[in-house]
Amino acid sequence: MDRVVRRVPASRLPQMLGDWRAGEGSLARRLADALEKAVYDGRLPLDAQLPAERLLADELGLARGTVAASYQILRAERLIVTRTGSGSTVALPPRLHDRLAPWASDRGEAGRNGAPLDLTVAEPAAPYDELLQAVWEAADALPAALLEDAPGAGRTSALHRAVAGLHSAQGLTTDDGHLLLTSGADAALSLLSAAYLRPNSRVVLDSPTYPGALAVFRGAGARLVSQPLAPTGWDIPALDRTLTTARPSLTYLVADFHNPTGLLMGEEDRTDLTRRLRSHDTLVVFDETMRDLDLREDPTPPPRVVARAGDRHVVYVGSLSKSLWPGLRVGWIRAHPDVVRRLAALPLAAALAPSPLDRLVATRLLEHRQPVLDRRRAQLARRRDHLAARLSALSWCRFEVPQGGLSLWLELLDTGSRRLVDLAATRGLALTPGFRFSPDGALDRYLRLPFTLPPEAIDTAVDRLAEAHAALKDGH
Repeated sequence: MDRVVRRVPASRLPQMLGDWRAGEGSLARRLADALEKAVYDGRLPLDAQLPAERLLADELGLARGTVAASYQILRAERLIVTRTGSGSTVALPPRLHDRLAPWASDRGEAGRNGAPLDLTVAEPAAPYDELLQAVWEAADALPAALLEDAPGAGRTSALHRAVAGLHSAQGLTTDDGHLLLTSGADAALSLLSAAYLRPNSRVVLDSPTYPGALAVFRGAGARLVSQPLAPTGWDIPALDRTLTTARPSLTYLVADFHNPTGLLMGEEDRTDLTRRLRSHDTLVVFDETMRDLDLREDPTPPPRVVARAGDRHVVYVGSLSKSLWPGLRVGWIRAHPDVVRRLAALPLAAALAPSPLDRLVATRLLEHRQPVLDRRRAQLARRRDHLAARLSALSWCRFEVPQGGLSLWLELLDTGSRRLVDLAATRGLALTPGFRFSPDGALDRYLRLPFTLPPEAIDTAVDRLAEAHAALKDGH
């Protein structure tokens, strides 16, 4: 599908830009800043064609040379692209392609000049070029897809086949009957909660664990039973004893690059857990949202804890939010066909399904999955190592370098996280205290630190954290 060129008439610019003349710097610089701001807040859409220099100069009452100088500033900053015969069109500078999503967490400022930094969100940036292409292709395919999605059409979607292929390629034979698509991993957990939990049902979880799962299970009225993680991983015999005592309706585990610690369950523990789970009557939900974010030097898909295709007690939950893009609300439940039919029969299933457009975008983005992942893993590994190097100079904390995922789990040796988080907030750094990741409100001596931001933002974040700790020790 060819992109539609949207031309911005010169007559619209004065109203669009507002009082752009106020401020410091030359008129050309102020005009360039106003146009840049209009792009960032959506008033000027990407790929829009700007007015010719002479037309805009006449409309704004400027010399043509002033507008030409302003356009040259924007070209140098790669905010516009000028092609002979096609004029100047709005673009997104490459330096912003890898910003943290959502943009509100960074805004491209990387904490400069006191700008706030939000480290409460651990999300990778969009794969800009591939995503943009996928959206255009999806828009072209949408009319036909809406017809295919009509009730009773009975067709297997291309996204079903693509996701099934990913599982089968990693040794877990999967066809359409094993899959139910959802609007993300949280939606998948909500659907499982509706089917398997009642008020006061017990749920066993790692501690720490993913806060979204805690919120879903608490919302279902479940009683949460925590199974503490050791600094180096899982205590499988202790988990076995907890399952025997609690007899939970559901057990939720993150074995692959655990959120928030980044831990990876070892092969011996996986074998032991597989054996022990056979004696427990509980639905075991493995959250694989982080599975693709393997930051080891030789990344290979870790073996699944339980890989018996006929097991009705094992469910795998995944999504594209961490591996491809958080804004793509596409996830899935991989389970025995009987489990999938039970879930699909719930009225809630339709409400928690991904939209037709999200399915189309996801299908096309999955065609670029491997190069996107290769790029993302390399970038995250560099940023993880950068964060670890900065933190290693701080004597008041310790950590294990995570093997994957998006964050580092920092232990505070001389204070709790509540006061430190409050002091960091006064310095423009938003953090999540460790107790947010605990089923029972413990873990106050920990912080989760994402390494999704660029190195310069990581430096600013560590500097502000160190300042907050120094103020804490000084009693301020």
